[in-house]
Formats: sequence, C-alpha cells, structure tokens
Amino acid sequence: MTSSGGSGPRRTGRERAAEARRQQAAAERRRKQFIVGGVVVALIALAVLIGVLVQHNQSNSNKNARNAYGAGQPFAAPSGVVPSPGTTSDPGAIVYGKPGAKVTVEVDEDVRCPFCKEAESFFGATNKEYADAGKIQVHYRLVDLIDRNGGGQGSLVGGATLACAADVGQAEFIAFHDLIYKNQPDETNDSYGSVDTMLNLASQVPNLRSATFDECARGGKYAQWIKDNYNWLSKKLGGSVGTPDIYIDGTSFTLKDPNAVPGTQQTADYKAALDAAVAKQG
Repeated sequence: MTSSGGSGPRRTGRERAAEARRQQAAAERRRKQFIVGGVVVALIALAVLIGVLVQHNQSNSNKNARNAYGAGQPFAAPSGVVPSPGTTSDPGAIVYGKPGAKVTVEVDEDVRCPFCKEAESFFGATNKEYADAGKIQVHYRLVDLIDRNGGGQGSLVGGATLACAADVGQAEFIAFHDLIYKNQPDETNDSYGSVDTMLNLASQVPNLRSATFDECARGGKYAQWIKDNYNWLSKKLGGSVGTPDIYIDGTSFTLKDPNAVPGTQQTADYKAALDAAVAKQG
C-alpha cells in the first residue's frame, strides 16, 4: 500500500523490496546481455582470425607452388629468341614473322592479363596478317605481372607452357597464343596455373603436343625466362610494369579504353600506324 504525505508519496517496505528485486533483475539481464554480446564479439573475432590464417596459409601455399615450378632448372630461352642468345639480363623475345621484315612490333604481355586479351582481340589478327605478309616481325615477351600482384601462378605456368610452343614452330606458337587468349579465365581465376589445364588446351593445336613438349611444360623449363623477362621489362619501364606494352619500331602504341575509343577504331588506328612504319622503312 502506498501512503501520501506532505512531501509526496511514500512507499511501503514491500514496495521498496519489489523495486529492489526489479532493479536486481534488470541488472542481471544487462549482465547476461553483456556476456552474450561479448561471446558474439569473440566469435566474430575468431572467425576473422581463422579467415586471415586461411588466407595467409593459402597465400603461402600459392607462393610455394609458384617457387617450386621450374625450380632447379637452369636459365634457358625458347628457340629463335632475339636478341640471341637470350641471357638472364636480356632473356629475349619469341619471334613471329619472316626474317626479311623491316618493321618490328614488340608485345610485352601476360597470359592472365585481361587488357592483353583486349589488345589481342583488337590487334592480334592484324599482327598475324602483316607478319605473314612479311611486312612486320612480332616479338613477344611474356611476363608474370598478374601472379606478382594478385597471387597464383597462372602467368608463370601459362606463359612458360606457351614458350614451349616456340620450340615446336612459329605456326604452333601463334595458334597456341591465340587459343590461350580466347580461353583466358577471369583475372582472379588461376586455372592457367595448372599444367594439366594448359596441356589440355595445347591438345587443340595440331602437332603441338609431344613427350618433349609435355616435359618442357611440366618441368617449367622456361619459368626463369618468364621471371627474367619481367625483370627486364621492369628495368625498361623504371619499375612500373604494365601490360600490354606495345611498340612499333620502338614507338609506344597505347591500348585505349574501349568505352572511349571503340575497338574497331583502335584496330584502324593500329593498322594506320603499322602502314606508316612500313612505308617509312620503304
């Protein structure tokens, strides 16, 4: 029962006891909520830690696999590179074209690079057409830029397997080169890091697969050549490597954003640049 007086309501002993029990119950609820909240935070922190550890272990695993590919192989350059012989300081470029061509096109690329695929779709057919006609000679340097920046080993394994094709012949090399870019996975997909995937792709190129070719790919014969070409390109570009990097007789030709310059226009501009270079050489 509540009584009233001049200074306001006064509570009975029973009411004060009930109020004390309510406050105690509220304090207990807050304590339990605090404990539950702490457990949730701890579980979230644990999940984040596990994720970081898994990512760290996966990164180390990828790095170890990449380091293991071609390990112990001495430096070797594919057949016919220029300059010849290839060395660790200048590993050389794989040549597509006829010896008498007066114009040189240098293509520095990464088989995992999506912009390289874009460049290949705009300029690849023109390069082949002009090279087959004896107008230009295309020099391909393969690097492992995406592996270094994004992890994985697709640039290395894919590029080294492509380099093995240069030992078979120009026709097989360029056919495999085209096939690799047509089937290029998303940049975050490292399927080209599997030798089996690359060999299965190589099976689509007539006369490419053999025991020698497979051994070259599985053993990573040209892995060091890929890495040394990256170092060569990095030195050339002052440490800021980007692909594709294209030069026509030493003059840079830049791939543009296709949203700003359509691919058809870029192909036309590229042909015009080649024609001008060919005309200049006479």
